Amino acid sequence: MNPINKLLLTGICILSFHISSGQEYKFGKVSKAELEEQSYEADSTANAVILYDKKEVYYEYNPTVRWFLLITEVHRRVKLYNKNGFDYASDDFLLYKNERAEERMSDLKGFTYSLEGGKVIKTKLQKDGIFENEYSENYNQIKFTMPELKDNSVIEYKYKIISPFVYNIDRVVLQDQIPIKKLEVSIKTPEYFNFKKHTTGYLPIDLKETFSNGQFVYVPERTKAADVLKQGGGNVRGQSGFSSKYRGKQNVIDYKITTDNFSMSDIPAFKNEAYSGNINNYVSSVVYELQYTKFGSSIEDYATTWEEIIKKMYSRGDFGGELNKTNYYKEDIDQLVGGISDPIKKAGLIFGYVKQKMNWNGNYRATVQSGVRKAYKEGTGNVADINLMLTSMLNHVGVKANPVLVTSNQKVTSLFPTLGGFDYVITRVKLPNGNSIYLDATDKYGEPNVLPNRVIQGTARIIAENGKSQRLNLRPGKPSLNRSSLQYEIDTDGTIKGKSNMYHLDYLAHNFRDRFGIYDQKSHEKRILKKYEIDELINYEVKGANQLGKPVNERFEFVVEDQIEVIDNEMFFSPLLFLRNKENIFKSDDRRYPVDFGYGFSDVYMVNIKIPEGYQIAELPESGGFKLPDDLGSFSFNAKIVNGMIQISVTETINSALILPEYYPSIKEFYNKIIEKESDQVVLKKI
Repeated sequence: MNPINKLLLTGICILSFHISSGQEYKFGKVSKAELEEQSYEADSTANAVILYDKKEVYYEYNPTVRWFLLITEVHRRVKLYNKNGFDYASDDFLLYKNERAEERMSDLKGFTYSLEGGKVIKTKLQKDGIFENEYSENYNQIKFTMPELKDNSVIEYKYKIISPFVYNIDRVVLQDQIPIKKLEVSIKTPEYFNFKKHTTGYLPIDLKETFSNGQFVYVPERTKAADVLKQGGGNVRGQSGFSSKYRGKQNVIDYKITTDNFSMSDIPAFKNEAYSGNINNYVSSVVYELQYTKFGSSIEDYATTWEEIIKKMYSRGDFGGELNKTNYYKEDIDQLVGGISDPIKKAGLIFGYVKQKMNWNGNYRATVQSGVRKAYKEGTGNVADINLMLTSMLNHVGVKANPVLVTSNQKVTSLFPTLGGFDYVITRVKLPNGNSIYLDATDKYGEPNVLPNRVIQGTARIIAENGKSQRLNLRPGKPSLNRSSLQYEIDTDGTIKGKSNMYHLDYLAHNFRDRFGIYDQKSHEKRILKKYEIDELINYEVKGANQLGKPVNERFEFVVEDQIEVIDNEMFFSPLLFLRNKENIFKSDDRRYPVDFGYGFSDVYMVNIKIPEGYQIAELPESGGFKLPDDLGSFSFNAKIVNGMIQISVTETINSALILPEYYPSIKEFYNKIIEKESDQVVLKKI
């Protein structure tokens, strides 16, 4: 048995799999029982559930073009229990296109079903509810929302996608963010296309493989039998070991079909939780990789290596060809770095120049769109336009630079070497001392080795002209630091007045600039008031927000009136005030995919508290600490009295940006303990 089939068929099933659920889901025939259903028995928290999800993928021979087309038929029925589930009454999908051909959608039909006075009301999806737009250079987008939605409505739609791109079967997704009662998928491939299957996610997958025969009529145009096979035919009976049956000038072609059937029931919702990264990497699915095509005795191998991908990239005009163009910037760059010999200074000047001159248009691509010359002239471009330009400029002045291909956190990580697996490119600079720095000129707040989350939460591969490649980990090696101090005093009525001084460093400074760099004074003040629930904010100021390489410093004075509980002659309060963790962000009992913080971090708090006149310290939280296993993180809490003032110091550190699922119980308990410890109270007693 094929190893992939063994993998797919092994394991203890946590789902109930069967081919037929005993219910037929004929399009347009929604039952009254489905409309009367008030909740989903297996998950009472679900606001909606997919009653039926069917996908059929197959190849169809087209006699007009004398070649196959790849057909995908979708039929989906969804129950909407309440208004919170109405988001699932909309759908959208992308249709790929290039300069030679494009995918198209046909036969889109949809209905909304509701019960009114015991009668089933059926409302049709109209053309004015369907929208098509250009999503990007290579994709059109179809969007639609079903009409007349009510609590407990059922919506149903179907459509067909016709694709000339027969070598690419889309990823088969077997899970959604709401439960699925019944899912049926069939993938039919003719003998001419041989695919390898890869699985993602954690659900057991039930695959049944069957075989059948297919047939189509081929009309040759002065074509030999062997050519028929290359152009999309099959076994031609009677010629050169093939068999054919002539009907005038027509040939009847027989071929074999392999069908993969996936049938699953009661599929749990995929829970999008805190710090998930790109959840599409963890949703259960099957990915089809084309290994080879076989037409007669002609076999063409499509399985490839990273080295082959690299050769192709450097040979492409929209990638390697753009690296060699210099005339459009030569005069500007020569003038910029004239007289400078230090490669680090050269790199810094050019990096800053490209960031200042070029504006990213938001398009993710690993190849240029209209060419670097045009992008430079217009001052705007996609990711590849900007960073291939940067790479070329650096090499032009003698600074060794290479492009780095990236799968961003917006794209599913490819499970095998493929040109289409990347949607981003950055630049690596190799310094004379052997060290490397990584640059992304699309990021206005970027610094050397400080890259945006869309890059560090993806995967990357360096490519060199000698054909070698290496997978890279672009996550920062050390935690970024937040350092905060509070100094406050308490009035006898329990009002707190104080000062806060916060420093954000490294990636935390970058994150601050990226999120709040364009904020004006009022926007900052509004943000602080909302975040910390402060009653009065005084003299807020921020420094370093536009000074890359330096910490961002926030200072303000504050008044809070509800942090102290006064009972008789005693005061009770948590000393960290608004800095303490109040709620555990990790709520699920278990988790099957990693916790992705993006980067490690360390929060350090120093608190000095002046107690009111006429009070003494009755109780102080105990000092202590605890750690995560395998040095993944730690927490320490220290409390003491110095010169009649309370001093609290707290350090919370996460050393690893990515926490594997087996550590999820540990990190959930880690934050439970933090919340408990930071909630410990100081007790002041009136003398």
